[in-house]
Amino acid sequence: MPQPFPTISNQKQVQAWAITPDATALEQLAKGIWDCAVQTKVRPLVVLSTAGPLIGVRAALEKHRPKNLDPQIAFLPQVISFTDWLEAAPGAWKFPKKQTDLERWLSVFVNLRKHKTLQAWFKAESEAGAWGLAQAVIQACDALSELVVPQLQDEFNGLLQTHSLDTQAWLKKVELVLDQAIAKAYVGLSKNVVDEEAAVLLAFWRYLTNAGDPVIRKHLAMSVHLQAAKEQSTYKNSNNNPNTSPNPRPFIWVQTADPKPIDQEVIDRYLTEYAQWAPVIGVSLDWTRAALWWEALAGQGVTGEVAGLDAEDEQQIQRNIDSSVHEGWRLISAKRFEELAWAAIKSVESHLIAGKKNIALVAQDRLVARRARALLSRLGNALRVRDETGWKLSTTRAAAAFDSLLELMRVPKEGPSASILLEFLQNPYLDLAHSLQKTPESCVGLLAQLEDILVASQAKSGWETFMAAIEKANSHAATHGGSPNQQLIDLIRFVRQLHGRWLNPVFTCSEAYQILQSQLETTGMAGRLEKDAAGQQLLETLKRFDLGSGPYSDLKMRLPEWLSLLKTVIEESSYEEAGKDSLATLSILPLSSTRLREFDAVVLVGCDEQQLPAFSQPPLFFSDALNRYLKSSTITAQYIQQARDLSQLLVSCPNVDLLWQNKSKSGEPLRPSAWIARLQVALGKSALKVTEPSLRSYEGQSQPIQMAIAKPDQDLAIPTTISPSAYKALRDCPYRYYVSSLLGLRKAKEFEEGFDASLAGQILHALLRNFFHALKTEESKSHSPIHGGEEAKRQWMIEHLTQFSEKEFERLIAGDARVLGTLRDWQKQIPSFIDWQINRENAGWRYHDAELPVGFAITLKDPHGVEREIRIAGRADRFDIHESDGSIAAVIDYKNQDMKKIADRAKNILNDPQLLIYARGANENQVATRLPGRKVEQAEWVSLKAKITENEKKNGRAHLVEDMPELMEEFSTQIVQDLNDLWARKSMKAFAPDSVCQYCDARGVCRKGMW
Repeated sequence: MPQPFPTISNQKQVQAWAITPDATALEQLAKGIWDCAVQTKVRPLVVLSTAGPLIGVRAALEKHRPKNLDPQIAFLPQVISFTDWLEAAPGAWKFPKKQTDLERWLSVFVNLRKHKTLQAWFKAESEAGAWGLAQAVIQACDALSELVVPQLQDEFNGLLQTHSLDTQAWLKKVELVLDQAIAKAYVGLSKNVVDEEAAVLLAFWRYLTNAGDPVIRKHLAMSVHLQAAKEQSTYKNSNNNPNTSPNPRPFIWVQTADPKPIDQEVIDRYLTEYAQWAPVIGVSLDWTRAALWWEALAGQGVTGEVAGLDAEDEQQIQRNIDSSVHEGWRLISAKRFEELAWAAIKSVESHLIAGKKNIALVAQDRLVARRARALLSRLGNALRVRDETGWKLSTTRAAAAFDSLLELMRVPKEGPSASILLEFLQNPYLDLAHSLQKTPESCVGLLAQLEDILVASQAKSGWETFMAAIEKANSHAATHGGSPNQQLIDLIRFVRQLHGRWLNPVFTCSEAYQILQSQLETTGMAGRLEKDAAGQQLLETLKRFDLGSGPYSDLKMRLPEWLSLLKTVIEESSYEEAGKDSLATLSILPLSSTRLREFDAVVLVGCDEQQLPAFSQPPLFFSDALNRYLKSSTITAQYIQQARDLSQLLVSCPNVDLLWQNKSKSGEPLRPSAWIARLQVALGKSALKVTEPSLRSYEGQSQPIQMAIAKPDQDLAIPTTISPSAYKALRDCPYRYYVSSLLGLRKAKEFEEGFDASLAGQILHALLRNFFHALKTEESKSHSPIHGGEEAKRQWMIEHLTQFSEKEFERLIAGDARVLGTLRDWQKQIPSFIDWQINRENAGWRYHDAELPVGFAITLKDPHGVEREIRIAGRADRFDIHESDGSIAAVIDYKNQDMKKIADRAKNILNDPQLLIYARGANENQVATRLPGRKVEQAEWVSLKAKITENEKKNGRAHLVEDMPELMEEFSTQIVQDLNDLWARKSMKAFAPDSVCQYCDARGVCRKGMW
């Protein structure tokens, strides 16, 4: 039977009342509050220790409003949370200015700079670690302040008048209390470490504590409320006609959760003092008929451990279990994470089908709850989801976009990596048209074009590298019938200007904030964020950094410190999802938030032995034993509170599903929580069975995959132009050619790790062409030093090739210092390369031209008898001519490979006939190659990465194609046959060796390795 509400007396003492935390808890509380209002004929003030049950209590008061109420108490009693009640203290504006969390963190930062003792302790902290330390320090200082407040209550009363605080007197009190706690907690332990920890904490407390701290403001507000009650009571007693004066307003304190011992002391003393001036009712929770486990009933003993029980108490627990609504409990065990998330969704769905409108998903396992939240979006607008678990603002798309700007800020002056640049430019809140002052139509496709250029050129980092890549692409477009895009240059310059504002080593907080706000406006991000729910909350969070004329506005910080602070504030902020009208509501909340709340059904995920109960991280400065003596929260207290929260949930809700994963990540079995196991024992496993989720399984019969074979469709177009690399793909693996060239499927291009070898090859090709053109020009000068003998020419060539190399690599090195290694490797090759070139000249060969387009055409008949002309074309690296024989020429292909790989390539030249294609193309079109009257009869590969040690020089740098005439004839026959097969649309098989398949982009299509 519920306890009756006490009769209000004039004994000036706190009257105790307890309610049973079961399904009728809110009804009991509401009827008791109305009873108080009727007895006193005054609208009572109801203060809840936590804000969770606030809406439920107000709804219960409305539902159970008595009939025929006196008009004086017709309005609902005022119900308010403890935190809101403190903020509503009369004259709170007179209090010392409240410090924001940001200002308190900055105060730790300032004191770390100011006091060398603190610097010595924490000099190794990183920027991110320093702000985490600041939070821990502030929490510890608040704990100390809370400890001292009950002993210094009289000083608070004086503080209301003097607005001053004797910090030194407080510090002596803290030192005494802390020393006593240490002596009890660490008996026999060396005090050196403990004393140092205490000294650190006391030093921080000395420098940080002031009258604007939240703990002190809280107690000031309580004193103000007490003073107001005193004045009201004094006025009534001094009134000449006290019968016409209203009675003092009753104060009802509802303790919804077990308080910390220090908080219990504070509130007990406060309620006793308040009772001298107004009726006070202290409402607690009576667990006698609601506890399902002995720890929930016994609570915490005098020693801080769980109190013991006698036989009668154990019988009471069994009666509670037997009388519970366990018919509505379901135990569901899943094997895997994804299966558990789907099981949670199916449970929610079953309750919705059953007509439940108010459902709770208790997130004991936050990861599963997050996954379930994502799956719930599939239900659309039929379900309203209220997430109370502290969804971090940093996980939203708006925060991710903002973070891309922060990453751009912190890069070195040389510039960002391409991934950081593209991530910023591709964030959906960046307004390109606004940034470049262009029309939106002109910006369409701009980012895709930029990404293609950077990936194709492997321009991985640095402003100069990006500019060089864009200029090269624009130049190529201009000379090949395309249109250069100046907006790409403007875009890089714009981003570079943004970055340039952050190159100063030190900023004041106000300067950094102003620059940030300016850039959000310049980029158009501010306007787009304002139109987004998460974006609006992000902008509000950033306003905390507008320190105005406060004491920290001129505080100087290094940019990494300020950015780390910015990220920490965003990480600590929660995202509040906007509500919407729907047929049902699902609340995602922690177990602690279910106290005194009503739900039609509850789904609790994470009920395994590792997560239920769950304990908060231990504090930085206090051990559990020290916390106990400091009257703060302990592991035992958390354990008892969770047992009571779960008991209340099970006895108050008609339908509760308890879910857990029965296997850990490592595959080890996981048992249900000990509390669930004890319920099974008490009820019998037949009454509380564990079931597996009834998820629909999809089964099919597997069949072995056969070799990939494709036959081109008649409607599939066959290319009429084939490059040497495409023909090589056709020879290596016809199926690969089918996927890449006929279907046009390409692997998404991306940036590779390290410096790209193909980019190094492109640079070397370009600088060698420029060098040899300069050499030809120099040779035409009659007074040039290169005519002074072989050694003089050799020195000139080494010197100038080195200069050309440094010039070509200069911009790339400015963008990415790693390129310097590639340049140094090439410079080691230069003397050996020049020696090879001189030896070649001594043999009669002279450089002719480079990078020339060459090709030839083949006429075929398709299966329908229609003649088709296919052109085989590419770009040759270099042609040489012979001085003494005007009828011959040679083609050279540079390879940025060692000689061993080149020798392996030569063994299969018919499968990689690049040199043969160039030779035939040059011979059939001598005008295009500027070789009139000459025939290419020699072809060779030249290594740009040859071994240059003395023992390996004998391997040389060039590899000549032997038996050239026979190979040319064989190649001509082969290519006609291959192209005839292609146009006949014969089957194309995947039969390449593993060396080809290893890096093949089409492997994901042909599935080699699975057949």
